[in-house]
This record gives sequence, C-alpha cells and structure tokens, in this order.
Amino acid sequence: MSERHWKRARAFGFAFLVLLISVGAVTALVVGPLAWAGDLWHEVAPDWPGGGYGFAVSAGLLFPVSLLLFGAPLTRVKWKTDRARSLPWIALALPGGALAVIISAVALQTWHPKRSHRYGFCSSAGEYCWISGRYPYVSLVGLAATVVGAVLLITACGLYARRRRASEPAAT
Repeated sequence: MSERHWKRARAFGFAFLVLLISVGAVTALVVGPLAWAGDLWHEVAPDWPGGGYGFAVSAGLLFPVSLLLFGAPLTRVKWKTDRARSLPWIALALPGGALAVIISAVALQTWHPKRSHRYGFCSSAGEYCWISGRYPYVSLVGLAATVVGAVLLITACGLYARRRRASEPAAT
C-alpha cells in the first residue's frame, strides 16, 4: 500500500472512531437522562421548595442559562484558522450542553401524553401520568419559567453590553 493510501485509510479510520465515540456520547447523554428523569421527579420534586411546581420553575429558569453556558464558549471557536486554541473552548461548552440535555429530559417528563387507542392513556412506565396527576399543568409552569428566564437573561446581557459600551473611552 502506498503512503498516500495509508494516510487516507488512517484519516478515515480516525474519523470513523471519532464518529462512533460522538454517537455513543450523544446517545448516553440523551437516553441516560430520559431513563432516570422520572425517578428524579419522584425523589426530588416532592421535597423541593415549592414542590413539583418549584422544581419545574427551577428547571425552567436554568434552561436558558445552560444554553448560554453551551453557546458562549462556542463563539470563541475559530476552527478553520486555529484548531488547537478552539479545542479548549469546545471542551468548555460541553458541560453546558450536558446540562441542557438533562434539563430537557426533566422537562420532557412533564408533558402529558395524548390519549391513544392502541396504548391507553398512560405510558408503560407511568411516570407521565404520575407527574401530571400530582402536579396538573406543571409543564406550562416550566415553559413559562423558561420564557421568563430567557427574557431576563437577554435583558441582563443587553444591560451589560450597554454599560460596557458606556464605560469604554470614546475614540477621537
């Protein structure tokens, strides 16, 4: 095998390995939280300040923050020009992305299932029915908290940008 083919095969193998690891990590991040989010509601939400509604408000307010923690480091990534300096910024964004996935899994547990002719009213695990039966309209409370959190975060970023511009010396 020529050196050119060897390099191409090695690059393909490395890309395939990275793809497998990425798919495995994403699957673990998505399926894992979905598997224990119902247990989290059973164990944590009743004892949370404000009960299940307080838990939904906390998760809803944290979701925009987690998206900011995920997106803000990615604005510093310049992959085409400087890959070595981009990797730490990508690594810094991963915890925010993981937090967003976990909060999304917790929020998905609150949506009440549709009535189905084939499967009945509740899911097979029964988590959805337990949450929506114990805390009616908790999904709307969480959604409202997410919207309020996003508005507050956007307002805070705007005020910070305005204050920063005002403190900069004027160019002559």
